[in-house]
Amino acid sequence: METIHILRSNLKSLKMPGIMENLDIRLQQASETKMSYLDFLSLLIQDERSQRDSNQINKLLRQAGFGQERTFEGFDFSFNKNDFPERVIHDLGTCSFIDFGKNVVIAGPPGIGKTHIAKAIGHEACRRKKHVVYKNIYDLFSELRRARTDQHYERLIKKNIRCDLLILDDFALRKFTQEEIDILYSIVDSRHDYKSVILTSNRPPEDWIGVFPDMVVGGAILDRLVSGAIKIIVKNAKSFRKEGKKKEVNADN
Repeated sequence: METIHILRSNLKSLKMPGIMENLDIRLQQASETKMSYLDFLSLLIQDERSQRDSNQINKLLRQAGFGQERTFEGFDFSFNKNDFPERVIHDLGTCSFIDFGKNVVIAGPPGIGKTHIAKAIGHEACRRKKHVVYKNIYDLFSELRRARTDQHYERLIKKNIRCDLLILDDFALRKFTQEEIDILYSIVDSRHDYKSVILTSNRPPEDWIGVFPDMVVGGAILDRLVSGAIKIIVKNAKSFRKEGKKKEVNADN
């Protein structure tokens, strides 16, 4: 008994919770199957590796700031199947576009699932151990403005520049201020050609230039974000929110 206590103490000191949690099970398996020392050790290392991978993914999901998480498992692909083909969306879910530093634009009417898809892609990226940041773009601007007064501005800017995938929700919902486009340009220009951005918007990209107070800077930003991006542009589609309300009314009648 003394040996097992010493072992557990050492495992705790070495921060190996995966082995600690599975040790009794593996000892029983080894005894029942006359497992070799090498197989026994291999299983314990596998347990530790699995635990660390799980912890890392959970940490990445927390750091991404998704708020309410969304996954592909929870998305109804049959609802707007012609506008969001399952094959195309799942291809984005492989996150191969991140490896090539390509951007993704998802635009269309409100309520059709743009944010859900963007978050689901981000969730898949976290599962692949990518660093993701999700922000409503106007919340990002507000956060950075506040950070100017408490010396966290540079840290936040670097966080948005260095992450593997930056998701900006509700892009071009209203006109940008000059300060906002200066912030946006500094982030977009630093990420250009090697770090991916996903944009969701209720407006099609051809309407975006109108939200910039400075057409020259706006054009430079859009060139970096939209040119060469993977685009899913939906003109007409059913709204999950509206259809959901209809179902509730029908259920009450």
